[in-house]
Amino acid sequence: MKKILILISTFLLALSLQAQVLKPVKWSWQIEKLSETEFNLIFKAKIDKTWAIYSQFVGEGGPIPTSFTFDEGAHFKLIGKTTEGGKLKKGFDKVFEMEVAKFHDEAIFTQKVKILDPSKPITGFLTFMTCDDTRCLPPTDEDFSFDFPKNNKKDNTKPDKNNVGQNSHVNPDADMENISNAMDATTENDNDGMEKPVIWSLEVEKLNDTEYLLKYTANIEKGWGVYSMFTEDNGPLPTAIHFDNAEGIELDGKATETGKKKSGKDPMFDNVMVSKFTAEQPYTIIQKIKVIDPNKPLNGYIEYMACDDTKCVNLQQDFGFDLVNLKPIAYSPQGNQAEVAHSDAQNPVMKHSFDRTDENSSCDGKTAPEKKKSSWFWIFLLGFGGGLIAILTPCVFPMIPLTVSYFTKSSTTRAKGIRNAMYYGLSIVVIYLVLGLLITGVFGADALNLLSTNAWFNIGFAVLFIVFAISFFGYFEITLPSSWANKSDKLAENSGLIGIFFMAFTLTLVSFSCTGPIIGTLLVETATGDGPRLFGTIPAGPLFGMLGFSIALALPFALFAMFPSWLNSLPKSGGWMNLVKVSLGFIEIALALKFLSIADLTMNWKFMPYELFVGLWVIIAFAMALYFFGKLRFKMDGPIQKLSKARWILGTLMLVVGFYIASGVMVNKTSNTFITPNLLSGLAPPAGHSYILPKHCPLNINCFHDYDEGLAYAKDQNKPILLDFTGYGCVNCRRMEDNVWSKPEVNSLITDKFVLISLYVDDRKALEKEYTSTFSGKKMRTVGNKWADFQAIHFNTNAQPHYVLVAPDGKVLNKPVAYTPDVEEYKAFLECGLERFEEWKKK
Repeated sequence: MKKILILISTFLLALSLQAQVLKPVKWSWQIEKLSETEFNLIFKAKIDKTWAIYSQFVGEGGPIPTSFTFDEGAHFKLIGKTTEGGKLKKGFDKVFEMEVAKFHDEAIFTQKVKILDPSKPITGFLTFMTCDDTRCLPPTDEDFSFDFPKNNKKDNTKPDKNNVGQNSHVNPDADMENISNAMDATTENDNDGMEKPVIWSLEVEKLNDTEYLLKYTANIEKGWGVYSMFTEDNGPLPTAIHFDNAEGIELDGKATETGKKKSGKDPMFDNVMVSKFTAEQPYTIIQKIKVIDPNKPLNGYIEYMACDDTKCVNLQQDFGFDLVNLKPIAYSPQGNQAEVAHSDAQNPVMKHSFDRTDENSSCDGKTAPEKKKSSWFWIFLLGFGGGLIAILTPCVFPMIPLTVSYFTKSSTTRAKGIRNAMYYGLSIVVIYLVLGLLITGVFGADALNLLSTNAWFNIGFAVLFIVFAISFFGYFEITLPSSWANKSDKLAENSGLIGIFFMAFTLTLVSFSCTGPIIGTLLVETATGDGPRLFGTIPAGPLFGMLGFSIALALPFALFAMFPSWLNSLPKSGGWMNLVKVSLGFIEIALALKFLSIADLTMNWKFMPYELFVGLWVIIAFAMALYFFGKLRFKMDGPIQKLSKARWILGTLMLVVGFYIASGVMVNKTSNTFITPNLLSGLAPPAGHSYILPKHCPLNINCFHDYDEGLAYAKDQNKPILLDFTGYGCVNCRRMEDNVWSKPEVNSLITDKFVLISLYVDDRKALEKEYTSTFSGKKMRTVGNKWADFQAIHFNTNAQPHYVLVAPDGKVLNKPVAYTPDVEEYKAFLECGLERFEEWKKK
C-alpha cells in the first residue's frame, strides 16, 4: 500500500510540474497514394479550444506562419506547393493587432510528392505558432518522417506514431525546387492569404569559368518600399546579400542598384535621410563575383527591410543556384550537416541548475512604502543644501550683518529685534513656498514627470543651465527689472509686518542674480523626479525643495539676530565668494550635460555617448582644479598673490574627482562594457550607449543575450539576475519595455541593481552544434530553440514574457511574473527580489 501511495504522489508531482508547459496542438501525419510514384503527404493538427494556429500565408509583421521544410534528397521531388484546409477564419487578431488568417479546432496541410527511391524516407520538420486571445507560445520545430513500402500494395497509408506537437518557425520558402519560378508562382491559397510585400527572383549569367553576374530582382507590392544596400547607420535595415560559403566567393566590385529610387526624410525613422526603392519599377541588385570552385552550389540569403506608411518588417529570402547547370536549386543551409548531440552531457542547457524552493513566495510589497517616505526628507535636504550654498554667494552673504544690525539697532528692545528678524526669516520662507506652490499648481498631475523624458524640455533645461553657468562665471548678471526692486523697497519703508515682508521680498529680488540659477536647478531636479505627491497625484517636489531652500536661507538672519555676538566670527566678504560662484558655474555645466544626455537617450540620436559624457565631466573636474590652483581665471577674479590652504585642498580634491570619473573608461573583461563609477550611476548614460563598446538591448540597458556570459558577470559584480524570456515577435514583451521598463523608478532598478539577461526564444540564428532536447526529444537547431528549451526545462513554462529573479548561485529569489502592465506591481516584484538577495548574501 505504501508503494502505491508513493507512486501516486510521484505521478501527481510530475503532473503538477508539467502543468505549466502548454501543449495546445497535437500533430499527426499520414500518406495517401495517388499513383505508383505519386503520393500526398498529409499533416493534421488537432487544436485545443480557444487556441489557433496561423495560415501559411500571413502578412509580414504578424505571427509566424505555418511552414514545412523537407530535408534535401535525390530520392523524391516536391510537386507544387503545400495546400491547406480546415476551419480557417479570417479576422482581426487581438494579440498582433492586425487582420490574419488562422485555423481553429483542426487544420490539414497536404504536399504532393513524386517518389524516385521508395527505400529512403522523406524527413524534415514543420513550423507553426499557436496563440489564444491573450498570449502566444514560442515557435518550435516538429520533426516528421514518412516511410514508403517497396511493393505497390493498395494500402499505403501509414500514420506516424510521433503525434505530439509543439510550436516552431521556419522559412516557408526554404526548399523550393526552382527559386525563380516558385517565388513568382501564386496558388489560390496565396490569393486567400495576407499580402506578401516583396517577391524575389535570382538570375545568374556566366562570364567565364570563374566569374559570374548575379541579378537579384524584387517585385514590390504597391505602397511598400525596400531600403537601399547603402543605408546609413541609425536608420532602417539596409538590404544585404549573404553567402554561406563566403570564403569560396570573392566580390568583384560593389553591387549596383536600379529601380524607382526615392531619397529623403523617412517619417518611420524620425525623419532620417534614407534611400528606398518603391513598387513603380522592379528593384534590381547586380553583383559580379569570382568563384573558387563552381562545382559547389551557390547558397545564401537576402536580408532586407520592407515598410509601408505604418509598419516595417525585417525579412530574409533564401536562394540556391547550380553554377554548373545554371539553374536554381533547393537551398541547402550548411547547418543541416551539423553534428547532433544526444546526451545530457552534450545538452548545453542541462549544465545549469536552479533552486526553486522560494519560487511561490513574495514579499507582500514591504519595501515600496519605505522608499516613498524617505523621498520627502531627501528632497527637503536637497533644497536645504541649495539654500546654504546661496548664503555664501556675493548677493546674499554681505546682507546678513547689514540686515541683522538694522533689526537690532532700530528695535526698542532686544526681544522686538529678535521678533522682527524672525518675521523677516518667516517672510523669506513664505515667498519661496509660494513660488514652489505656483510651479506645482501650474504643471500639476503628471505633467512634471513627463518632462523628465521629453527630449526638447531636457534640451531647454540644458540651455538654461549653460546660461546660468555663464552668469556665474561673471560674463553677465541675471537680474529682474529694477522697477520691481524699487517698488518693493519703497513698500519696505512701511512700519510693521508688511514693511518687514517687503524687506524680505526686496532681498529676494536683488539677490536673484545669485540665487536664480540655484533655484532653477532645484526646481528642475525636484519637479521631474519620482518624488512625493500631494493627494496622491500632484507632484510636491518643488514645494518641499523650496521649503528646505527658504529655511536654510532664512536661518542665519534669525540666528544672528538672537545671538549678535556671532557676527564677529563671520568671515569678511571678499574673493572667496567669487570662488563659490565659479564653482557653481562648473556644476551647472555638468548638470547641463546630464540633461543633454537624457534627450539623446530619449531620441536615440547618440550625439552624447557614454565615453563622451565621461570625458567632458573629466574635463570639468580638471578645469575646476586649475581654477582653484589659480591657473584658470575669469574676468571678475582679482590677482592671486598666494594660494590659500582652501584653494590647495579644493584643487587637490578636484584632481582626485577627475581621476575617479576617468576610471569610468575602464572595461569589464567579462561583459566587454565600460565600468560606470558608483557616483556616476544614474547621471551618466548607460555604459552600453557607446560608440566604442555598444550594447543592443532594450532602452539601452546593459544586458546579455547569453546566459553563461550574464551569469559570469553577475558573479563578478555580486548582483542578482533579471532573467527575461522574451521574443522579437512578442507584442506584450515590447509593451512591458515601452510602458513599464521605461519608467524612471523601474529603469533605475534594472540598470543599477540587476544584471539583465534577455533570452529571445525566436532567435533564428543557427546553433554552432545542434542537439536533441532531453525535455521534448526534439532537435534544437537555432539559438531561439535553445532558450525555449532552457525555459521549459528549468521553469516549466513556455510562454513569454516571463521574468525570473535569480541569485548568482541559481537561487530563485521570489515568485516569477509574466505580463505585468502595472508599474507599481512590477516595481514591487523587483524590490522584493532585491530584499531576498540581501538576505541571501548574509547566509
